[in-house]
Amino acid sequence: MEVNVKPRFLLAGLALISLLAAVPLTLAQEDSKTERKDSSGMPQNWPVKIFQVKYADVNQLAKVFNPFGAVITADRDLKVLSVRAPKEILAAIEEAIQRLDVPAPPAKNIDLNAFLLMASPQGPAGTLPTDLEPVVKQLKTIFNYQSFRLIGTLSLRQRDGSGGSVSGVLPSGAGGEQKWPINYGLRIQSAFITSDTKERAIRVNNLNLSLNVPVSSGPGQFNYHDVHIETSVDVHENQKVVVGKANVDNADNALILVLTARIID
Repeated sequence: MEVNVKPRFLLAGLALISLLAAVPLTLAQEDSKTERKDSSGMPQNWPVKIFQVKYADVNQLAKVFNPFGAVITADRDLKVLSVRAPKEILAAIEEAIQRLDVPAPPAKNIDLNAFLLMASPQGPAGTLPTDLEPVVKQLKTIFNYQSFRLIGTLSLRQRDGSGGSVSGVLPSGAGGEQKWPINYGLRIQSAFITSDTKERAIRVNNLNLSLNVPVSSGPGQFNYHDVHIETSVDVHENQKVVVGKANVDNADNALILVLTARIID
């Protein structure tokens, strides 16, 4: 039996087959265009947004936003973040920047006062400030000293987290009967507020106290002895802490350092 196929139906069938064959290719081309990626492996069709940063560190912000999977470029000089990411990620990053890019609270100041006491096994006691009397009373029960004299008070103010130093000469006669001056230097590497609650506390790191104390070597003669106290200590606000003790000479005289700290709001 002979089948007669008209030419126009044959041409229409061939055209339909050609169209169907082209559809997967077209879809593949669209997918390839949609998923085209850059050298970092990120899709190129993500939108880009630039954020101006006023207060925060743009490099630190870039580290915070890395888990978002966005392409982030930080410029510290211009203080901008360039972010390429899907729209919903851009919105989340913008909201986070608004919360994080705020001025830092002003640093508080810390006042440190160092009381220098000269302690002796015997001898006349000097006049002491009233607020040091409880400390001296406690020292008498711990050490074999009966005479205490205040030879100087050193004051140092620095910002929270910073350090400072002070140096000078204590007046003649500060050490007692001798009439020669005492050279001193007080250096603190850093002081941090470790607790800002009701009982506020300050950590003093690497405190270094040095003095050149004149010690009599005969009638009208003296030699300077170097005295050092080095330590780190935690001090509660307005609490008096005995930081250290250093012998001055062979007569069992000793220098005792008492420290107080106060936070200036």
